[in-house]
Amino acid sequence: MPSVIIGAGLVCEFTQLACFFTRFLLRCCEENGAKLYENNMLLFWHESCSLAAVFRTFTEEFHMLKLSPLALAVFTALMPLAYAADKPITTASPAATPLDDVTVIATRTERSLNKVPASVSVVKQKDFAQQQANSVADVMKKLPNVDFGGGPRSDGQIPTIRGYQGTDITLLVDGARRNSPEATQLWSPLYLDPFYLKQAEVVRGPSSSLYGSGGNGGVMSFTTLNAKDLLEPDQKAGADAKAGYASGDNSHRYNAKVYGQGEQADFLLGLGYRDFDSIERGDDGVEQQNSGRSNSGLLKLGVEPSKKVRIELSGQTFQGKNYRPNNPQVVTATPQQTHTSQDNTVLRVTTKNDDGEKALDAKVYNNKFHLLNDAAFYPPATNLGSSEYITDTTGVGVQNTSRLQDGKHTLTYGVDAYKDKFTTLSKGVANPVNPDGTSDTSGIFLQDEIELTSKLRITPSVRHDKFETKVSTGTATATKFSHTSPKLAVAYQATPDLTVYGNYGQAYRAPTVWERYRQTITPLPADFSRFVANPDLKPQTDTTFEVGAKYKKEQVFSTDDKVQLRAAAFKSDVKDLIENKVIGTFGTPSVRPIQQYQNVADAEREGIELEGSYERGALRLDVGASRLRVKDKTTGNNLFSPPDKLTTKVSYQLPKNTSVSWAATGVAAQDYDSTVLRRRSGYSTHDLHVGWKPNRKVEVDFGVNNVFDKKYQTYQSTQATAAYEMGRNYMISVSGGF
Repeated sequence: MPSVIIGAGLVCEFTQLACFFTRFLLRCCEENGAKLYENNMLLFWHESCSLAAVFRTFTEEFHMLKLSPLALAVFTALMPLAYAADKPITTASPAATPLDDVTVIATRTERSLNKVPASVSVVKQKDFAQQQANSVADVMKKLPNVDFGGGPRSDGQIPTIRGYQGTDITLLVDGARRNSPEATQLWSPLYLDPFYLKQAEVVRGPSSSLYGSGGNGGVMSFTTLNAKDLLEPDQKAGADAKAGYASGDNSHRYNAKVYGQGEQADFLLGLGYRDFDSIERGDDGVEQQNSGRSNSGLLKLGVEPSKKVRIELSGQTFQGKNYRPNNPQVVTATPQQTHTSQDNTVLRVTTKNDDGEKALDAKVYNNKFHLLNDAAFYPPATNLGSSEYITDTTGVGVQNTSRLQDGKHTLTYGVDAYKDKFTTLSKGVANPVNPDGTSDTSGIFLQDEIELTSKLRITPSVRHDKFETKVSTGTATATKFSHTSPKLAVAYQATPDLTVYGNYGQAYRAPTVWERYRQTITPLPADFSRFVANPDLKPQTDTTFEVGAKYKKEQVFSTDDKVQLRAAAFKSDVKDLIENKVIGTFGTPSVRPIQQYQNVADAEREGIELEGSYERGALRLDVGASRLRVKDKTTGNNLFSPPDKLTTKVSYQLPKNTSVSWAATGVAAQDYDSTVLRRRSGYSTHDLHVGWKPNRKVEVDFGVNNVFDKKYQTYQSTQATAAYEMGRNYMISVSGGF
């Protein structure tokens, strides 16, 4: 009987969809001069067609739909079958050349980094290896308008894009969302060993038209390695290992991978271990408590029943124990034993067309973050109990890409849905401040990359989301939202070497359970702070206009040089920006804050980003710069915005397979934040690296980070006195394999 009910429900919902598409296509034909081709029942645009009118028509008709996530997923999964009988299109799409860096997240399709109309950065596996990174933050924080505030403890490092953080940015690992824990201002949402990474990508700016709630700042995506990335087509098996030491926290790390492939299957198994001790800050070498160990693992299983289909199962785990302050971002506090785990499982099916380009991409995933502050390890007489914070995310996503009209249209469409479950416990019972709850999100999106001429490309996209939050503890009623997020990008190939672009898009983010319902019900004299619920908190929306240019040319000053430049400027209008505000104080003689999440009615954000490189023979120069300002337009107050940043790196390839590089980071003072406690002094740091690779499989790396032992603190959203960053840090690692 349940299957009959579900089937009947789906029939009704697909009837709605059929009516929706019929109305949409007919209105487009009538209003925009569009044509409907019977052989594939897809919309093609005349040159005179109004894209704005088409999107208005789509939005108006879509608002009339009421579909469940199940119907959306089934519908999108079946859509590609409608074209199975048609002859595959063999015209190549404007993907990247083999020598270009490739990005996927900006358009959900593979595109050359220098052609995509957005501000995007790509970090390769070799960048993490050369830096001898213990966490992704070590490398990612050097990118323009990308930061990891929260101090040197990896537990407290919070990713930030254009000043947005936590639930305001989308984090993806192998295409699966890693949604932030509710305590987004204190604990990192991302535990990921760089040893397993193939590539990391960052797209800056509104991304809700493709990714839904939380795309205000952009998307940070990580792709892990599989066996095919490490083996040549004629190789059957391989293995590699790496051992390293760092003096700044007296840490040792050991990693290993084994991998193999056959005609239709492949596997990869990776294991890692790291131990560490207190972190020495710069200048005076004072130690900051942070001792413990961690284990990590990655398992990838791939099956390819044909050359066009791949099924992949991926499992990742991180398990850590750390004796440190409860708040990992502070200088010092009562230390305690914390247990952190993050487990991620993804089952993914992808298909390719005749040209080897991705068509269908379907996945189901689960990600669980668990933090336990263990009462058994508290010092005597503190009388503190254990506390637990759990975020459990389950999701499904289906998308398909169709290349139509001889490749002049690349249509990407799909659905995804995910459910977040939040649980907090204090001394084994429900937390008296932070309520348990769930968030359900589902959305449908459509994007068309249109080649109008050989030089002009436009990319309109739109997404509609439904969002619901429920509180499991307490009497608050469920809250429901829906939102339609449009975006339009235009790229013009001014010369063979220069691309200029502009994009205009809207992003949104719905309030979380904690932001709406966090409340101190039973105040205690020893409370550090108190909270007031705000059930009327509204979603925030960000409307951004961005312009940029990308330049790539060889043989500029000599026959063996190459120049790459990417620049972007943006301005955003933010409505109902969600901010944590101090609305009062309590306690004597120590005055402590009373906090509440509130909407800033009208805020503005503006900034710039610049990336460039110059290569000539064995010499390479990289540079990056960024600036951001965020202001409350009503009061004129300066809101949270990371300070100006400049990074440079000079690399030189010496004889006998030896390389050397010098990197510098300069950060200006953040002395303009209206929240005075967040202000920080400026600083500069310098890093040295020397690498020796006697053959293809053996490498020795030596490095010194913070060469001049600078004592400094990074700017962050919390108002607590921040921990100092690590001082001079000597590092050495040895890796080898076969």
